[in-house]
Amino acid sequence: MSYVVQIAQGLLRGSISKFEDETYCSFKGIPYAKPPIGDLRFKAPEPPEPWEGVLDASKHGPVCPQYNERLARIEEGSEDCLYLNVYTKHLQPVQPLPVMVWIHGGSFYTGSGNSDFYGPEFFMTHDVVLVTFNYRLEVLGFLCLDNEQVPGNAGLKDQVAALHWINRNITAFGGDCNNITIFGCSAGSACTSFHLISEMSEGLFNKAICQSGVCLNDWSYNLYARQRAFQLGNMLGKKTVDENELLDFLKGVPVSNLVNIKLPPLEGEDMDLSDGLLFGPVIEKAYLNGRNFITERPPDLIRKGHMAKLPLILGFTSGEGMEITRNLEHLTSSLNKEGYLVPRELKLDLSPEKKREIDKKIRMHYFQGRTITTEMVEEVTNYITDAFFSFNIVRLARYCSQYQEANPIYLYQFVAESERNYYKNLYKLNHVKGVCHADELHYLFHMTCISLPLTEQSRKIIDLFVKLWVNFASTGNPTGSDYTENWKPFSVSEKNCFVIGNELKCIEMKDAENIKFWEEIYEEVATNISP
Repeated sequence: MSYVVQIAQGLLRGSISKFEDETYCSFKGIPYAKPPIGDLRFKAPEPPEPWEGVLDASKHGPVCPQYNERLARIEEGSEDCLYLNVYTKHLQPVQPLPVMVWIHGGSFYTGSGNSDFYGPEFFMTHDVVLVTFNYRLEVLGFLCLDNEQVPGNAGLKDQVAALHWINRNITAFGGDCNNITIFGCSAGSACTSFHLISEMSEGLFNKAICQSGVCLNDWSYNLYARQRAFQLGNMLGKKTVDENELLDFLKGVPVSNLVNIKLPPLEGEDMDLSDGLLFGPVIEKAYLNGRNFITERPPDLIRKGHMAKLPLILGFTSGEGMEITRNLEHLTSSLNKEGYLVPRELKLDLSPEKKREIDKKIRMHYFQGRTITTEMVEEVTNYITDAFFSFNIVRLARYCSQYQEANPIYLYQFVAESERNYYKNLYKLNHVKGVCHADELHYLFHMTCISLPLTEQSRKIIDLFVKLWVNFASTGNPTGSDYTENWKPFSVSEKNCFVIGNELKCIEMKDAENIKFWEEIYEEVATNISP
């Protein structure tokens, strides 16, 4: 059995899917932009083209060529990868349904919107429309030459194109184009927050959920993209200092040469862990012609209150840092370098003397001044969790609550653990306290590419967690009357944090001592560099 719907580009034939007692409609592999191939490689997306007849929407479109980190293999995919998927229980509901748009993560170089990892089944027990999609990754999505031909951020502009498509077409699937929530995890969460501060995304969504990443995190944007582009050309055999020569060369290389790129570290004393992400979002040059996604550093925009004013959920897992400390044996040498622990945003404005002073404070706070060793997994995890994730997530919550009092800002910490906490087990870090980065995903999505148990305990967590997100997408209030525990909004005066575990509890912010430590560090630096 199948259904046919009419959208702006033509007719689509979807399929009927079933999970346990729920039946829903799937429409997969819908093109939301013109294929970015040939001369369109590296360029901003162009509008999709219409088709004749009925398009088969029963299978996913190709993924962006990539190294699939989850399955440890190269995915050949195709440069023609700009496809999205729509899942809905009701094509003609009595009232239009809230729309939830998932932006996948993967460090800007891996991942897709496909249902093998982001299965919609848990959301399809509720009355929502779920959309997932692919966008260009790594070199294809984030090459930047700082010129009009390749200003950068093609992958983010793909996401904007997807949001435009959703606004124009989602009513055909029973969705409410005036009630769209974007959400994502890790790099997908950083992207979600970038849409909060980009004028290009203005008016395309109504609420947002940021899980474990925001545009204030150093790793969310690249300061050395142009250097990386020339490094790439040199590695592939094109030694040039001319950007046009480099672009002509890169347009012609096989796409397989632009996947799973490994480049040597850039020279400079201020390099850190964030610079290990070779291709990602950039700050575009404001003087270039054409539409820019972002032309100022996120901290500068956010300090000025330049952000979308809308309801927002932000949060983090209790052990985010495990994502980095799984490779601790390869990091101890760098972590022990003087100045290395100081966040990039801060140290670029500091004198060498002040940088050493702050680095020493950080080492005393987290490591009691000791040399970092491979035995200090817990301590390094705590440092990474705070410095690379939670502090700047809380910091964004604080800025948002200051600048948009009319809209609620909700903060959470995810602490639930069961057999579905896949990454912590995979990384062999079960002895470390907390929930690993991205381990909450397995409570939102049904995954078939990896084997995960679905026990009574984990089912309870899934039901609680998904319902919070659906409630928020529906009404802007994640708990409402459905929960005995009320999720109170975050504010500067009341730093409420909702702890999501086997049970739910709203408390004064956890890890407040570490957050206060980083607040004092950032305030000290701001005072030091003030004129």
